Amino acid sequence: MSNSTVREEVSSLEEEMMEDKAGKLSPQAERTKHQIKQAFTELINEKGFSHVSVTDIVQRAQYNRATFYLYYLDKPDLTEELKAEMFEQIKRTSMERYVPGKEIATKSMDSDSFELITFIYDNRSFFNLYLKEDTIPGLYKDLPRAIFELLNEQFTFTPIGNHDINSSQFKLYMAHGTAGLILDWAEKGYLKSPREVTEELIGILQAFAAGFRVE
Repeated sequence: MSNSTVREEVSSLEEEMMEDKAGKLSPQAERTKHQIKQAFTELINEKGFSHVSVTDIVQRAQYNRATFYLYYLDKPDLTEELKAEMFEQIKRTSMERYVPGKEIATKSMDSDSFELITFIYDNRSFFNLYLKEDTIPGLYKDLPRAIFELLNEQFTFTPIGNHDINSSQFKLYMAHGTAGLILDWAEKGYLKSPREVTEELIGILQAFAAGFRVE
């Protein structure tokens, strides 16, 4: 890429960044950031987190270092944004099918009742990072923590029998159990379909909860 081409690209991106300081990023800027994150994820899967450099990332994403530094201070900054983005999407995709305040009977649930498992399947490249030894620092804690925060802050369950299934301790147990089943699915190469895994999780929920309400 010539120096003039680099200058033109950087100038264009700087204009986008200036225009978007007060609001949402432009579609082009969002696309650039997505491609950088996608390249980063692929490289961690291939060679491990500690062996990925900014140069590796921009070469894989087919951008230059100047473009990278318009969006991120460094590799740790990119790492934190990627983690935070996926953390919030895990929570969001578990919620978007439900109307706040509405009571849901667990017996009425089916494989279309929530999107979390499909989201994980569609983002296998990222979730495979949980299986690597040299992965994003602290990543192992994020999946159960996201599920726990969701359950603890926004779900109230109606138990089957006289059991306190709305305590923080029980919801922590549920979160780690759910995360464990998801990671076992990933470790086995996603052999079961997202529909099958969703139905299994619903079956477990039906064993101890008659229903729930989303706050």
